[in-house]
Amino acid sequence: MKIGVISDIHGSLTSFKKAVECLDDVEMILVAGDILYHGARNPLPEGYNTKALVSEINDFEGNLLAVKGNVDAVVDDWVLPYPLPEYAVVDNNGCRIVMYHGYQHENEQDRIEFAKRFGADILIFGHTHQPVAKKVDGVVLLNPGSISLPKQEPKVATLAVINEDKIEIISLDDQKKLVDYVGFVD
Repeated sequence: MKIGVISDIHGSLTSFKKAVECLDDVEMILVAGDILYHGARNPLPEGYNTKALVSEINDFEGNLLAVKGNVDAVVDDWVLPYPLPEYAVVDNNGCRIVMYHGYQHENEQDRIEFAKRFGADILIFGHTHQPVAKKVDGVVLLNPGSISLPKQEPKVATLAVINEDKIEIISLDDQKKLVDYVGFVD
């Protein structure tokens, strides 16, 4: 199954719509949290419109699975299609994917230990707004970056695609591949 991965939308209707358009050929979209609000430490992203974003998510006809981020609130559970869990586990043809926002662990080793508790092949997380795709101690760490408030240099809004044994990190603006990580499945 081809899976799109996004994170850190932070209320940007514009960025969400671009991401959905970019991921029009995936069978599922995973959202690693921080969906509706920008948070006190962040500026308002372009196209910030939480009410319209809620409608867009609720009207989305594809397969979308999201987890709670550190700025997602209880009230979000009332307006989104389902209550946001802290983490989710997805089986993709025998590849076990665990997803959480990532604020729970601030270092790589803690993330790896968390992933191994679930027998994860891939751990998806957001929170840092910086894309990552690498294998550490048998677990692929995948952060798609942020589609609305990137924090890496240069600041490029990014998302990821998981397809068989390949992960691509893609620029949201021009849809160019920034990272092509092949052969992560042993």
